[in-house]
Amino acid sequence: MYTEFYGFSENPFHVTPDPRFLYLTSSHREALASMIYGIKERKGFISITGEVGIGKTTLIHTLLNTLNESVKAVFIFHTSTTFEQLMENILLELDLPVGGESKAALLHQLNEYLIQLLSGGETLAIIIDEAQNLPTEAMEELRMLSNLETSTSKLVQIVFVGQPELEVKLNSDHLRQLKQRIGIRRHIMPLSLEESRQYIEHRLNLVGSNSSKVFTPDAISMIIGYAQGIPRTINIVCDNAFLIGYGASKKKIDAQIIKEVVSDMNGLREEKPNYQVPVPSVSPRHAVVGPSLYQKVITAIFSPAVLFFFFLGIFGFFLLGFLQKNTTYFTDKMYMNNFPSVKHAAFTEIRPRMTNTAQSNFLSTNPSLDSGEKKMQTIHVTEGDYIMYLTKKYYQISNETLIDFLLEANPEITDFNLIKINQKIKIPEVTEELLIMNSSDNTFKIHVGTFATPEAAKQFANEPAFTGKKVDTIPRKVSKNEMWYRVLVGNFRSREECRQVISTLKKRGLLPVFMNSIKSS
Repeated sequence: MYTEFYGFSENPFHVTPDPRFLYLTSSHREALASMIYGIKERKGFISITGEVGIGKTTLIHTLLNTLNESVKAVFIFHTSTTFEQLMENILLELDLPVGGESKAALLHQLNEYLIQLLSGGETLAIIIDEAQNLPTEAMEELRMLSNLETSTSKLVQIVFVGQPELEVKLNSDHLRQLKQRIGIRRHIMPLSLEESRQYIEHRLNLVGSNSSKVFTPDAISMIIGYAQGIPRTINIVCDNAFLIGYGASKKKIDAQIIKEVVSDMNGLREEKPNYQVPVPSVSPRHAVVGPSLYQKVITAIFSPAVLFFFFLGIFGFFLLGFLQKNTTYFTDKMYMNNFPSVKHAAFTEIRPRMTNTAQSNFLSTNPSLDSGEKKMQTIHVTEGDYIMYLTKKYYQISNETLIDFLLEANPEITDFNLIKINQKIKIPEVTEELLIMNSSDNTFKIHVGTFATPEAAKQFANEPAFTGKKVDTIPRKVSKNEMWYRVLVGNFRSREECRQVISTLKKRGLLPVFMNSIKSS
């Protein structure tokens, strides 16, 4: 509809898993390479996890286009099924007749086919999307396929692709034997701020455009802040923004349009339609004399008295919630799962389990701290906790900057992937003061953000708000094999000067630590 208006050769933000539009971040590239390597080297079981909308299915289609003729690939995406039904689907996808309905007969038939493939130097790859929906019994019986092997290699390679719940399921006692046989496990991380910008640019370039031509800088920042690194969300926001812009004949999408899209997506708009619903004509012989029972009921429901008490009840409900919010602290029972005593953040669920009141009810150990000190809350690690989950729990979002602040408050944590049960962890309250750092020369610096790559940190090099200031990129080791990069800006003469710059950047959506404020604004 809007492609011609904006000069696009096609829709740049459709949500279908088209490999042509795949943007490979380092995390996506590693997952794709791991699948190719695991299949080629006959590693048996491979597990790939990632959040909803992160691009897992697009990676699968890319993988299918990448595999050579020596690999027979079966793609399974209907996973709410029994093991026998799953086996029948695999045989049908291989154009094999389903001989017999027993489990043993199905396995025997598959084994015979695998031996034929092996003699020709070929291998079978079974790729299962939405694997978290597989019944536990079916997953346990899939383990038996690993027994189809020679003395040197596995005859069948199985790739599990699913949401973080897949790792939760694999960590259960029922599937511990299957978990031990998974040779490769990778987790696809959400896009960083810079990766999100590059993702938008990548898609627009493919249709003959660019971001500066169709988006204002503030619009881009708001899209990235709302999407929190999820490509599908970026696609949906951009697609809806172009629809609204097309309807308003606006060649460039601004922040106001993005706010309207976000409000629509959050269900916040309650505008009445600006059109009249046509009333169908009724012939005389079908006309109803007097109001029907249905009309009487509708009239009663929408009578002034009923509507008055209805809205009074709604007002009372929100008043009660407001009073409760301001007089009690938020408490939350930790989510419990069968995890080992050491938590691996890369392989566990990162969805928030906390309401929007969590941050406003943040507990501090000393309410009387002055503006130059940082407020903290101390917690104990329990089953199911890990660094990404804790940032989601207490800040409602998770990114490198928030994790870095958590690590800074807890210098004993040398690997952000590993924390232990009963370990004490300090949770700093997110305020503007958290970003201000003292320098040895009695000046101040602003910790703008922490990023996964030095390229992402370079986005602040030409920021107008930092004119005359020094922008430093400082390496920060966050695990044994991983380095992140802090962006520090100085030197500022006073905390007040820092606050003014922080306020400007915050309004423009350029501070990762305050990305959640875009959602709630």
